[in-house]
Amino acid sequence: MIMNIASRVHLAGLVCLAGSMLQIIYGLLSIPFPYAQSIAAWPEILWALANVGMIGGALGLLALGVARPGWIALIGATLTILGNLIRIVVSALLILFPLQDAYVPLILVSIFLVVLGMGVLGITTLLGKQLSGWQAWTPLLAGGFTFIPASIYSISLFFHFILLGLWGLPWMLVGYVVFTHAAKQEMVAQVSGATTGK
Repeated sequence: MIMNIASRVHLAGLVCLAGSMLQIIYGLLSIPFPYAQSIAAWPEILWALANVGMIGGALGLLALGVARPGWIALIGATLTILGNLIRIVVSALLILFPLQDAYVPLILVSIFLVVLGMGVLGITTLLGKQLSGWQAWTPLLAGGFTFIPASIYSISLFFHFILLGLWGLPWMLVGYVVFTHAAKQEMVAQVSGATTGK
C-alpha cells in the first residue's frame, strides 16, 4: 500500500518535471516566435501541457504528506488544480475560437487560484517542517514567481512570455522535491517490506 502511494507520487514528480521543461521550452520559443503576434495552436498546446505539469506538482506535494495541517493543504492543492484546469480549458477555447480578449477574465481567475493555492500549500509545507532548507520553500517560490510575469504584462508582452517560460524553473524544483522524496519513501517501503518478509 505504502509502496503503491510512493509510486504514484513518483509519477506526479515526473509529470511536474516534464511540464516544467515544456514551460521553459515555451518561454524560449517565444523569442523567435512572438506569441502576441501569433494565432498558431501550438503555443497554447504547450501551455496546457505545462499546466498539467503544475497539477502533478500540487498533487505530488499533497500526496507526500509533508504539509500540516493536511486539510488546509488539501484546500491549497485543490485551488491550485482548479486554477490549472481553468487555464487548460482556456487554452482549448483559444485554439478553437481565437478571441484573446474574451478569455482574459478566466485567465485572471486561473492565475489568482494558482497563486492562492500554492501560497496555502507553501505555508502548510513550512508549518509541516518535514522538508528542510530550500526544499521547504519551493511551493511558495512556484506560487510567488507568478507576480513577475504578471507585473510586466502591460509593459512588454515579449518579456512577459519569456518570464512565463522561466516560471518553469521553480516548478522544476517542486518536481525535483516530489520526485526525490517519493524515491526515498519507496526505498523505505522496500526495506520495510524486505524486513517484514524475514
